Amino acid sequence: MNYDFTTKPDRAGKDAIAVDMVGNGGGFAPDGPKDGFSLIPMWVADMNFATCPSIPRAIRKRIDHPLFGYYTEPDAYYDAIIAWQQGQGRHQDLTREAIGYENGVHGFLTSCVHVLSSPGESILVHRPTYVGFSSDIQQQGRKAVYSDLKKDADGIW
Repeated sequence: MNYDFTTKPDRAGKDAIAVDMVGNGGGFAPDGPKDGFSLIPMWVADMNFATCPSIPRAIRKRIDHPLFGYYTEPDAYYDAIIAWQQGQGRHQDLTREAIGYENGVHGFLTSCVHVLSSPGESILVHRPTYVGFSSDIQQQGRKAVYSDLKKDADGIW
């Protein structure tokens, strides 16, 4: 599938915190760019690429049904993951029971911390890092221990 990664959509005024909160004193948002510089919203985990057309198409199809109650993941969810893993030559014995479901990075991180460590243990975190990850770790009763990344002579981390 070909996809347009060069068009930059205008996100101003569209409730995009990566753009709309910059420079407005909105708590954790950074100040605006210095005079002569353009805003490059890389301070939050958000993308400036349009969503692949198949995704809004599937969302529109789903919202045509008037009820939005609790749900369970359909068999197609698990089947697609297993088929992809097998097609990549990975995890040929993957089962539905081994697949978890998380709807975001924070849920995934807290699940990993919960499964791979015990309360009171330390978790190594590279810094700089997204501030939310540190609080996710601490809220699970673990201690974040930081490994500060260094910049090389060219200013690359």
